[in-house]
Amino acid sequence: MPGPDLATDPLKSPCLTRTEETWNPNTEERLMISYRNKVLLVTATALGLAGTVHAEGIYGTAMIGASHQVGDSKPYGNNIAADQDFPGKFDTGDGAMGALGIGYAFNNQFRVEGRLSLHRADFDSQQFGTGARAGEEYVLNGDIKSTTLTIEGFYDIPVNDRFAPYVKAGVGVTRNRYSARLGGAGVAAFDSFDGTTDGYYDAYDDQTSTEFTWNVGFGGSLALNDQFTLFGEYQYVDFGDASTGQDAFTDGFRVNTSAHEILFGARADF
Repeated sequence: MPGPDLATDPLKSPCLTRTEETWNPNTEERLMISYRNKVLLVTATALGLAGTVHAEGIYGTAMIGASHQVGDSKPYGNNIAADQDFPGKFDTGDGAMGALGIGYAFNNQFRVEGRLSLHRADFDSQQFGTGARAGEEYVLNGDIKSTTLTIEGFYDIPVNDRFAPYVKAGVGVTRNRYSARLGGAGVAAFDSFDGTTDGYYDAYDDQTSTEFTWNVGFGGSLALNDQFTLFGEYQYVDFGDASTGQDAFTDGFRVNTSAHEILFGARADF
């Protein structure tokens, strides 16, 4: 009887024979185990990095930003404040802020931070009188400085191991200092009453006061590595009242000072 035809018998095909000789039934299982181990290793590394970046412990912050004053300066007293033709308010301008802080992270979501901040706004606001003072120019020139000490709570919302949006709120005390002088063509008649003819009536003493301050805000932080993080933040701050002293006519200026602020900073874990 003739033997099987190798060209047509699949069981004796030289191609299949070579495959059978090199195929190992354990090869696929070993590949699956190797792949699974790599996935576990990557996952463990990512979790470990997240735990390091947002680790519990003490950290420090430094930041700078821009400040836009919300409240208007208004005259008070028994003279110009009672004159309906005198401008009733002046803008308090824009400025800058800077702060240093130290905080403690309880976990990757909750942290508390103490901040010492300096806020300054410069103004040179032009207004015009009405009625009997129509066309008379008045310019309020000066600055407001607020030094705040606050305790602030943060709630982080981690998106991944590097980025976390957050919300915050804080309370504390502020030391406000308000300096102002009145210029413009409208002061020509009483410019010299302060002892100097220089285009400004400057008989309002600088005045300081200690006030309650509070803030709310939100931001986002981006971890560069397991120690350093960059962040951007918006906050609304209420600094309480600020006022100048009163002159011999009982005139002065005051403002309920508050600000919208945008700031950028860095955080370092210790």
